[in-house]
Amino acid sequence: MAKKHGDVVVISDTQVTPTSPTDHLHALSRYIWKHRPACIVHIGDHWDFESISYYASPMEKEGRRLADDLRVGEETLNIFKSYLDERNEHAKKHKKRTYHPEMHFLMGNHEYRLDRMIESKPELDGLIDLRGMIQSAGFEVHEYLYPYWRDGVAFNHYLASAFTGRAIAGSIENKLNKTPHSFVVGHQQLYQYARRQNVEGRPHFGVVAGSFYIHDEKYRGAGNTEIRGFPHLKAFTNRFGFRDFDCDFVSLERLLENY
Repeated sequence: MAKKHGDVVVISDTQVTPTSPTDHLHALSRYIWKHRPACIVHIGDHWDFESISYYASPMEKEGRRLADDLRVGEETLNIFKSYLDERNEHAKKHKKRTYHPEMHFLMGNHEYRLDRMIESKPELDGLIDLRGMIQSAGFEVHEYLYPYWRDGVAFNHYLASAFTGRAIAGSIENKLNKTPHSFVVGHQQLYQYARRQNVEGRPHFGVVAGSFYIHDEKYRGAGNTEIRGFPHLKAFTNRFGFRDFDCDFVSLERLLENY
């Protein structure tokens, strides 16, 4: 496997709906342009797909439309590419350095909602090209629960139990104990980070990127209190010769204040 080096900005669980604020997505685009990470990884659940949620009641679903969910998800995912295209065009005109990061999108369980709906209604197959929308926004698509590996780190929507397929829950130490390699995941609505190194100096760290949206989820009530933002993984080679990352978590508040 070819070596891939450089900083990584991780976007997790944006869960956009037709009524979601988007200030943070525009601010993140400006942050990315300023800091120029080598890679951007969206770890999934960009679309909320509230219109086809299995958990919403008929009253909650009243007025929700799949077409609206698809449209707003596509428009907001394109915010990043549109901003980079605009800045690169400006840079070219002024003979300045352009910037073209790798961009990867990992399908999350919310995107998988659409797949399951289409599987249950085969007559819809071919009508909706969600993966094409993601690719048009500049991202390479990685299928649900198939990790993207970079510098020995597994990026995935969540850590799946080998026995149940469900997300491994609990503390970050529990996740590290059950995973023999470094990982960055999303899915859970909290930020977690921990690290250790073996006697060779080989890093073993884990990041749960948390959620990246401004709005509160009604069903969570008073539980909408977790810190939100995104991890910026800063690459370096440690003194033992292994590729490693510092993890700088940028809160929504700090992002919006500065960008």
